[in-house]
Amino acid sequence: MLLPFMSIMAQQVAHTVQRGETLESIAKKYNVSVYALTQSNPDAKDLFYVGMKLVIPNSKATRKEVKTPETETPIVASPTVPQKTKQEETQKKSGFIQRVEGMIDVTDVTIMLRPDDKFYGIRLSYNNGWVGMISGFYYQFVSHGTSNAFLGLGLAPKYATGPLLVGVSLYPYVNLYNKTQYKGDSKYGVPMFEDKTKVGYGGALDIAAGLKVYTTKKGHDIYVTGSYHVDAFEFKTDGAFKNGLWGVGISTTI
Repeated sequence: MLLPFMSIMAQQVAHTVQRGETLESIAKKYNVSVYALTQSNPDAKDLFYVGMKLVIPNSKATRKEVKTPETETPIVASPTVPQKTKQEETQKKSGFIQRVEGMIDVTDVTIMLRPDDKFYGIRLSYNNGWVGMISGFYYQFVSHGTSNAFLGLGLAPKYATGPLLVGVSLYPYVNLYNKTQYKGDSKYGVPMFEDKTKVGYGGALDIAAGLKVYTTKKGHDIYVTGSYHVDAFEFKTDGAFKNGLWGVGISTTI
């Protein structure tokens, strides 16, 4: 019972693909058809690279197989084993604009501050390729308290090169919540407040740079970042760059 099986195994030869070889040249070398070769190695037609192990079928068993037309474009071996999956290639080409080499997807948590007038806040952001979503909350501790929460959507590419991370975000935003409390004195000397809530809008620019400090077991890189935030409320740029907010945060690749 084992003799036929052992006979077939003995007639099969293993071949290691060398640089410059094609399926056609390997088939010709072993006197088999390309069709028979791809039947014995189904992955070779879509994934063919230097160092790949091919099973060479029995030439006698393949003489009756249909040969591949000579006009078919030869499949040449790739120099190395492909490292990127189809999913990664799809992600690279996703979005409105094709990604640039080094572009990464990142989530950020940043503490914002402008000590001169006691303006503090927190900003959260997420980017996918060229597009980013930014949200945050700010509060100003002065004679009157000003608080606002905003949401923005715009360009927010991030790039990684070695241990460094750089990014620029440019986006319009709307204030989902904007409240100011004006302090005054009643005739009894008791502080009183007047609440004024106003929905606002504007544009913002964030410039950030970071240094990689850790890589998780799942391959996510973590960066410590510094940034500068410029806010043009109602798109008025007078004094916007001078009165920007400094930020310190953590960025994590997705």
